[in-house]
Amino acid sequence: MTEGCVFNEKVHAFLIGSFYREMKAAKGPAGVECFIKAVQKTAEQRGHRMALRAMRDEMPLDYNTYMAYGEIYATIPGKTEMAGEYPDAETRVYSCAWHDTFWEMDLAECGLVYCKEIDRGIVRGFNPELLFEQKSVLHNAPCCRLVFKNAALDNSVPVSRDAKKDWDYHCGHYYKTFGEYVRTVFTDGEEIIKNVDEKFAVRYGENYLDVLHGYLETDFNLIER
Repeated sequence: MTEGCVFNEKVHAFLIGSFYREMKAAKGPAGVECFIKAVQKTAEQRGHRMALRAMRDEMPLDYNTYMAYGEIYATIPGKTEMAGEYPDAETRVYSCAWHDTFWEMDLAECGLVYCKEIDRGIVRGFNPELLFEQKSVLHNAPCCRLVFKNAALDNSVPVSRDAKKDWDYHCGHYYKTFGEYVRTVFTDGEEIIKNVDEKFAVRYGENYLDVLHGYLETDFNLIER
């Protein structure tokens, strides 16, 4: 399905930015509110899938498991460091593909909205009892500071290779879920999606768009058996 297409973090960020731009342009503040809800939903779905895989492996839904069962993997180098005072764990992100792409699109405002929601939503979807705090966002601070409260990380859980999903999957997830929210909330939602499609196809080609369309029947609430 992805032959000849290379999906990565920047493609993912461009798709997010395109939805933000078109939703805000068409609906103003209401479009931004819908965007936020769509981000929250996609984040919670990802965290939920992580939890399902962990439960299938009879692992506890704590932060050690959370770190080991993440779905994404880096293909574009960024700069991060671990900090914090035990038992808390803090990730500091000084550069990343989403930040760079949003700035290239002149959409720093999208980054402020998106990056405030994504990690807290994943944690919430994985286990709402875990405590999380985001102290800053890279788009208006020297770094993103993500604090995982009482994490007590000890590397006791091996990284789950089966949990990792390719970037076409993540792009397809966002495309489907954002589209569902746009169609549900706005009577002219199809026009907004059409504009996103056009921008995405101009940037990456019709074959990339076909890959996204191929995920419209995927159930992103569940995991493969």
